[in-house]
Amino acid sequence: MQSCCAAFALVVCTLTVVPISPTSANAKPLGAADVPSGKDLFIEHCAQCHGNDGTGNGPKASTLKVKPADLTTLSKRANGKFDAARVADIIRFGGDISEHGTRAMPIWSLIFSNEAHGGKSGAAYSRRAVIELKTYLQSIQKK
Repeated sequence: MQSCCAAFALVVCTLTVVPISPTSANAKPLGAADVPSGKDLFIEHCAQCHGNDGTGNGPKASTLKVKPADLTTLSKRANGKFDAARVADIIRFGGDISEHGTRAMPIWSLIFSNEAHGGKSGAAYSRRAVIELKTYLQSIQKK
């Protein structure tokens, strides 16, 4: 019985120490995906509606039912505090903003994950992209 338990413990220890390799030859290890800067992500994904400067004057703004928010005044509209958790939530899930979709449809987190080809590396890429975007939005707040 003791030798059986020792063998089982050895197998468990070995499995927890051996690194798991990517599933394809071209896949990058988890966390190694190069995430663009928050500014670059913003220009690529947000500027069409929110404008390059974040003030809500993007080229598609006039085609929307609701004018895009001025993202440079998030802190001002929240009594001087940048609500990082809410901003990250809106980036990931669209918040309660109909143009972004419903909470049941996590548009940006899904887009970012798909950009990194899904799976664990896609999820890691998505998390890092959300953090980069949130940090960039915090940096453009008007005083």
